[in-house]
Amino acid sequence: MSEDRKIIEYDGVKYYKKESQCYQKMTPRQNGELPADIKRAKKCVKIYLPQENLLDVFKFLDFSQLLSFQYSSFYFKNIIVKYEKELARKKFAKLKFRPIYGFELAKHKFVEIQPHLYDFELSKQLEQKWIRGIEEQIPTFLTTIQYGNTNAIVCELQQNYRGKKALYHIKLPNLPKNLELMAIARYLFKLLFNCAFEHFEIDMFLINPQMIDLLFDEATTNFPLQIHSQKTELEYIWNTDSSNFIWKHLFSNQLKFDRFACCGKENMAVLLKILTQGGNKFLSLTFDKVHTNLYNLIIKHLETSKDITKTVKEIKFENMFELRILNGRPQNIIVLYKEQYFELVNKHNPKIKFFVYIEEDEDEESDRVIIDAEIERI
Repeated sequence: MSEDRKIIEYDGVKYYKKESQCYQKMTPRQNGELPADIKRAKKCVKIYLPQENLLDVFKFLDFSQLLSFQYSSFYFKNIIVKYEKELARKKFAKLKFRPIYGFELAKHKFVEIQPHLYDFELSKQLEQKWIRGIEEQIPTFLTTIQYGNTNAIVCELQQNYRGKKALYHIKLPNLPKNLELMAIARYLFKLLFNCAFEHFEIDMFLINPQMIDLLFDEATTNFPLQIHSQKTELEYIWNTDSSNFIWKHLFSNQLKFDRFACCGKENMAVLLKILTQGGNKFLSLTFDKVHTNLYNLIIKHLETSKDITKTVKEIKFENMFELRILNGRPQNIIVLYKEQYFELVNKHNPKIKFFVYIEEDEDEESDRVIIDAEIERI
């Protein structure tokens, strides 16, 4: 670049030279002299380390520190994006999706997502998918609400810091009407997939897995399309799509189902799939207020299945009803008043054993027997 076309920026103001004159905001400077307060910038020293070495360093940084590196250099940003699956996640105390109605707008402000955050190169193929999703009016969220305003949903993120609670609210339309709104939804979901949550509460709304398929191209996505949580509480399973979200897009150490999530043949089939094949996604499952039929099916599976290597290692039942408890062929039975302890052995592989604990009690309101049980692999 010639000296006469050189642009110099100092303290946020750009000066440029043309025909031996320096200009600031279209005001010429005489005699080709620079303003006195402009200092010569020192040359930046560029350091290029092998990506493997930088990755070893980045693994020791928390999310905020990684973000600072991303802003400082395109080189660092590209490495962090490339290896983001192996690096730290932003941590939140809680995640929940809420309806816009009943939301106290006066008390809370919505986080505005700036355009540069969701700006990315949209491929022609992905653009066509988005347009089809808009035309077919595929909802961003699944819901149990049949009445009321569900046109907009609030994503609520909670952080706890030194005993204080901070809430962040992001509003999304349930039926995006243009590509920009699709891009905003994609940005938010990508943020959620790259965070970790202590508690994920699923009450009335759940991300529609069809929308996830629309927003992301799995062939080019280099991070798992999953929400990661320490504990997830699920009150409902509404249909096949909501079941698919649990199976494909949820990774949780503890997963708890309420009774409404355990109704119907389809839901029961999904629950059995999670129990018998989800051991690498869920460490512990808890079922609240379910029929003892589910317990009986699990006992039978643990005892007779030829492959139980993928079975969830810890299964809990709270407030089961009905008395038909199947104990299979238990070993080392101990009975103490209303409590039972025994071991259950898989008949195809006697080395695989499960410890089973059962406790019976009476419900004072209904006068029926309530049963708690725990099954844990030894």
